[in-house]
Amino acid sequence: MSGAFAYSGSAISAIDDKGRLSVPAFLRKNLVESSDGRTLCLGTHEKWDCLVGFGLSRKADMLIEIDKQWEAAIARGDSFDKDAAGARKFSSLQDLSFDASGRFILPPQLREIGKLESHVLFHGIGTTFCLWNPQTLLDTTDDVPVDRRLVEHHLKEAGQKSGGKQK
Repeated sequence: MSGAFAYSGSAISAIDDKGRLSVPAFLRKNLVESSDGRTLCLGTHEKWDCLVGFGLSRKADMLIEIDKQWEAAIARGDSFDKDAAGARKFSSLQDLSFDASGRFILPPQLREIGKLESHVLFHGIGTTFCLWNPQTLLDTTDDVPVDRRLVEHHLKEAGQKSGGKQK
């Protein structure tokens, strides 16, 4: 599980009647390598109205980041609550298994929190990838940098129409 893993690209995946969907193939290779197997860490994004996914190795990196934040706060003479920082990052995370084709079952509470209905837009953003309701992403303000043309393309690809605001 050593090395840096970068998740990039976007694709849309349908959610079936049993709540299953597939991690796109272009994300799967890094996900398998970063987990030393077929494990997807999935939880709520700290800032955006979506879910965030990554491999197991990212969890260790998150702990290191919290320690660095704590050390920097101590050096500045500030207080830092490591438990609160950990809660923000880890409380919603679930380790989910997926099969060779990338299929996994989306936990109902995460599906509800992410407002994920019939389709999910996977959106690579570097060390993680996001799972968006495509319309929610289109309706989101400019604080989420995304090429709206890609989202529109994926919606057309899935046979859906955008009902959101156009820029």
